[in-house]
Amino acid sequence: MRTFVAVVDAGSISAAARELHLTQPAVSRRVQRLETAIGARLIDRGTRPLALTTVGRAAVDQCRRLLSVTDELEAVGRNDVGPTREVRIGIAHALTELAVTDPIDRIRDDFPNATVRLSTGWSHELLARVKSGRLDAAVILLFEREGAPVGVAAHTLAAEHLVIVAPRSWRPRRCRPRDLHDAVWILNPEGCAARAELRRTLARFHMPLRVSVETYNYELQIRLIARGRGLGLVPSRLLSRSAVRSQVRILHTSDLTFRLVIWMIVGEVSSGAETLIETFRQALVNRLSNTHA
Repeated sequence: MRTFVAVVDAGSISAAARELHLTQPAVSRRVQRLETAIGARLIDRGTRPLALTTVGRAAVDQCRRLLSVTDELEAVGRNDVGPTREVRIGIAHALTELAVTDPIDRIRDDFPNATVRLSTGWSHELLARVKSGRLDAAVILLFEREGAPVGVAAHTLAAEHLVIVAPRSWRPRRCRPRDLHDAVWILNPEGCAARAELRRTLARFHMPLRVSVETYNYELQIRLIARGRGLGLVPSRLLSRSAVRSQVRILHTSDLTFRLVIWMIVGEVSSGAETLIETFRQALVNRLSNTHA
């Protein structure tokens, strides 16, 4: 079962073999033994990339649950505290800095036997991965108008406000969309929902979106903006802590507003993993309250 789940998570038998330090034939044999025990094919071997059969899609969720229960039962036998299984948490690109300090320290202190695998991605992609069982939980950003995510347990963590940022020399501070017609932008790469929203908004005013620099790093974006390389779209909580905050200014326009919500979403997980994820969520809430204070 562990090998089958590893194949699904890795996306191929060869990738799973590398992660498990096994040969590809050994991984194939293990999956075949599970298929024999169940009495049905789990993987469609005639397709590339790897695809699960209908039975396989149902079986992988059951395997995850059984492995989780087995891990927790073994922990009880060893008198360990907390889950020993791997817990997979996704973090939206714009929120990665929230998870790398206090929340991880808290998990290490409270659950020393657990392994937390963090991965990053765009919010809607992470939501789909939680729904499919490829992630146990995720911290994502959605526009306020989208409402709560459906199909998962969802907890509001904080509001997020993106602001248009310009060099300090930009005039005027309050502007109309048409004032941005000739602007170039420093933004997250394609796939970012805020970038797509900016493009749609500008298109309503028959204006193009011209991107001069793409980078995930908001501090780098702000530094480039301060040097006059373009305009940006930056979370206000990060702008307030930037080392070059005094060298840029926020542009205010009622026609360009970007209000989002930070959500913690959780899929179907065992009680032990649920406890760990709740601890992670509480640490995030504390981190965000300190950030916004």
